[in-house]
Amino acid sequence: MDKYLLALLGEAGATGLAKGIYMIKKEGRFFYAYENELTHWNYFKRFRKSRLEKPVYYLLLFLGIIVGLLGNKAIKLVVNKVEEQALNFYLRNFEVKGEIEKIVEDEKHHFIR
Repeated sequence: MDKYLLALLGEAGATGLAKGIYMIKKEGRFFYAYENELTHWNYFKRFRKSRLEKPVYYLLLFLGIIVGLLGNKAIKLVVNKVEEQALNFYLRNFEVKGEIEKIVEDEKHHFIR
């Protein structure tokens, strides 16, 4: 698979995960993360489209709801793991400049301490 397709599906999933957690927790930081991930998803739509976008989004939306119901410890574990993998993916596969640099910085702010 090409890096743009993987990034597209990854951002679709991250958008669904953030929205699912926000639907349960109703905290502003998760709404901010949702809007942020949606922006990233839309960025990658300029390069690639896929029929898998919506299924990945809804699957991770459902997962986000489940994770949100499991509590703060589960949320922290899942969000940090997902963000770590996203950062590694971008650093490994893209030149970190321009819009990708902004995306990498945004992803760093999504970690839960």
